[in-house]
Amino acid sequence: MPPKENACRLHGGGRQHGDWSDQAYAMRANGYLIANLVAGLNPEDYIGLAPKLDEFKQVLLERYLIRADDGWVFRRARYYRGAIQVEDEQVAANKIVTTLLDDPAWTSPERYLLLRETVRLLPLAVEPQLGAKIRQAATEISEEDEGFYGLRIKIHSMPDAADPQRVRTYALKSGLGNLQGAYESLAADMDALYAPHTAISQLNQLAEESWNRRFKQEMLDTVEALGSARGAAETIAVAASRSQRFRSMLQKQNRYTVHNRLRFLRASLVLEQEIYARGNQLLETPGRASRSDRLSWLRHLAAAVHATGLISDRQWRAVRDQLDRLIANDSLTAAEYYRGLRYVARMTQWSQRAMEYHFATTVERWGDLSELVQNYVPDRVRSSPLLPFTRVLDTLIADAGQLSGIRHTVFGREVATGVRGLNPGLQRGVLLLDPEQGGDLRSDGIYILQSTRQELTPVAGIITRGEGSSMSHVQLLARNMGIPNLVVDERLYRRIKGHVGERIVVAISHQGVVSIEQDSPKWEAVFGTESPSEMVSINADMDKLDLNDTALKSLGSIRSRDSGRTVGPKAANLGELHHFYPQMVNPGIVIPFGFFKQHLEQPLFDGGPSVLTWIKSEYDRLALVTDGDQKSRETQLFLDRLRKWIVNSSPDNSLKNSLRNMLNETFGDDGSYGVFVRSDTNVEDLPGFSGAGLNLTVANVVGFDAILKAILHVWASPFSDRSHAWRQSYMEEPEHVYPAVLLMKSFPSEKSGVLVSAAIESGDRSLLSVAVNEGIGGAVEGQAAEEIRVERISGGVELIAQASSPVQKVLNPEGGLQVMPASGKQSLLSSAEIEQLLSLIADVERRFPLPRNAQGVPVVADIEFGFRQGKLALFQIRPFVESSRARSSQTLIDMDRDISRRGARLVQMNRPPLVSELL
Repeated sequence: MPPKENACRLHGGGRQHGDWSDQAYAMRANGYLIANLVAGLNPEDYIGLAPKLDEFKQVLLERYLIRADDGWVFRRARYYRGAIQVEDEQVAANKIVTTLLDDPAWTSPERYLLLRETVRLLPLAVEPQLGAKIRQAATEISEEDEGFYGLRIKIHSMPDAADPQRVRTYALKSGLGNLQGAYESLAADMDALYAPHTAISQLNQLAEESWNRRFKQEMLDTVEALGSARGAAETIAVAASRSQRFRSMLQKQNRYTVHNRLRFLRASLVLEQEIYARGNQLLETPGRASRSDRLSWLRHLAAAVHATGLISDRQWRAVRDQLDRLIANDSLTAAEYYRGLRYVARMTQWSQRAMEYHFATTVERWGDLSELVQNYVPDRVRSSPLLPFTRVLDTLIADAGQLSGIRHTVFGREVATGVRGLNPGLQRGVLLLDPEQGGDLRSDGIYILQSTRQELTPVAGIITRGEGSSMSHVQLLARNMGIPNLVVDERLYRRIKGHVGERIVVAISHQGVVSIEQDSPKWEAVFGTESPSEMVSINADMDKLDLNDTALKSLGSIRSRDSGRTVGPKAANLGELHHFYPQMVNPGIVIPFGFFKQHLEQPLFDGGPSVLTWIKSEYDRLALVTDGDQKSRETQLFLDRLRKWIVNSSPDNSLKNSLRNMLNETFGDDGSYGVFVRSDTNVEDLPGFSGAGLNLTVANVVGFDAILKAILHVWASPFSDRSHAWRQSYMEEPEHVYPAVLLMKSFPSEKSGVLVSAAIESGDRSLLSVAVNEGIGGAVEGQAAEEIRVERISGGVELIAQASSPVQKVLNPEGGLQVMPASGKQSLLSSAEIEQLLSLIADVERRFPLPRNAQGVPVVADIEFGFRQGKLALFQIRPFVESSRARSSQTLIDMDRDISRRGARLVQMNRPPLVSELL
């Protein structure tokens, strides 16, 4: 009915609001839940055993867009009478939050950040955070007044209490006449932000709202402590401590009503704003504050970040303990000082990953609707106490870097922070952005990517804005091939992006020193001496290869002696694992190389040559093509034709019959089990080449016909464009690629991952590197994984990263994998499971026939594993292969020379940092 006063009175009541347009209906039908009226949402949809969290996150993201984009889809509707009833929206928002607070799942650690964002973003009957309002106002002014852009950047990145006067001075001297009101409104808001006792008045107001004596006392105690604080540092310490107390109370069972729990959350947001303002004030006049003083500031600011939910309890304990160790010492070596600060710096990435755990999927999907959604996560992180934390930390890291001789350079400028090397290497190439819509990557490209993705083809270098698992297949492959890989923050990303299209050189040393510069003639001599002689070489041992064996094998019958003879290293190593640890390796069947070779002896077409003969002739022909583009096109056509022939062909009847019988004997009745169908070529897991993740694994295949189809796809996978690109340029006889196939009974992992028997950064054999995710295929596909380093002797665990992938893969009883939400747990591996991994690696190094290095010591092992109900299962073991070229590069060795010399010097912690003026 048309809008008018009291229109619903005669109809039993209701809510007055506008209707969606046809376009809005169509978009919502396609899963884009735009134009949400909070009053139209059902709170019950977001609680219980199957809450519609994806839909709710769309609601929250839209609330961000409404603030950031002048009302967004409601821009005009805001001025239509009756379109939106503010009072109804506020009542509904309060109803949603109190309903969530009555559900224990919403006060769990896993959802605390999402709960707090709900209170921050929904239109509750409270003022939005002033900091967010100020940044948005500065953005809007700069869009109208280009001259204001510098002040906007200042307000966004390094705000302080002098900003209101800067804005007024700008308005007086350079401001536009039609924006004078906007300048003054912005300055007034900043006055309010930096005014004394802003938090105190709001906390007193919350105390007055409640009838609960205990709640009132909590607020009054907080007010008293804030009022007694002397200076910004003490205020931050008090506010952070009280905020952490509120978080702890909310995450435990308590007798407060949902309305008082909401007030605690509002108080937490008030204190966050206070800490943000005081943190920036603290940095205005750091004076001669000592290193120890600044480390104490960091500790309190880290506590404040924890109180927001941006880091977990586990992450807070890790950072707190590291800072306490630094603070407790009167002096440290430069190396210890730098190493400790670099660990604390992980908190920035942890915070970003926490937000991405909840919102990355929604942000990616809504990127089709508005580019501004990409700003949500960085805006939230920058508007938190993490901003002043990072500013203090950056100066200390610059100080530690100068003392220890660590100097990163980016296009001629030294940088202390914002960059971290992942894989050592030295390469030259063209700086390029990630091609749109999955376009091809150039082999000479140094690519700026959001994160290192699993389907990556060979490139010269990788610069990422986010970090997944450092032990994923593609990261291990890049490390093997000496491809430098680094992570940069948003500030450096913008600087580097300005050089897209230029030829550059990227160098990352073994101790993580990073250099990016424009290519120049001086590098000709370096690359001339270091590159050609140490390229990876992949050679099939043709004397050992037995292509006449066409008997199916049980996995338990395979040994390492069979590697490269009848099966690949994967099956051979798994056979050895099955021999030594039969309870940890599921049963399997191996189809040897001979079946594939026999299959290729069929004619390519009626009356034509055998496929095997054709492959050899094609490689001979392509070797004579000198034009690079033509060779690439013709190689792709050749590979396409080969793959299509393989997947559309039919296995020999003898293979079908033998396989059917052996499947029944090994696994049981058809359809009662699933198998992973895995490629196992003669040219992977070799001493100089890992080939990790290059070829196909078809997961959890159920039914005989489906297994046959999967075998054909696995046979074809070594001839994919990606696999061929990584491998073939290093093979002298590229036609001799033979895949065996491993059929391994599916294991329903609750968690799975990768274990490397050394610290992957340093090679320290006293440590283990472990990466794990929930579900199947954890860590290997580049997911944001839990990463830890485990001390072999003590069993002590150092947290590198917390698992933050929002999804996990589980077995589908009907075949394949299902994608399910991840739990978001703070810890995945239990202490008992870590102990099993420690015992395993000790036994493997004692008994398992691993290759040995020149000193007779077993090489570092790379093991893929899973756990279900505490039971350990093993899926693969291979040598952990690093680039000999990167290890022996004199350029990279020289980059670390100062570090070795200066790292032992003592640093007095009661002295100011050398670079304190940068604050």
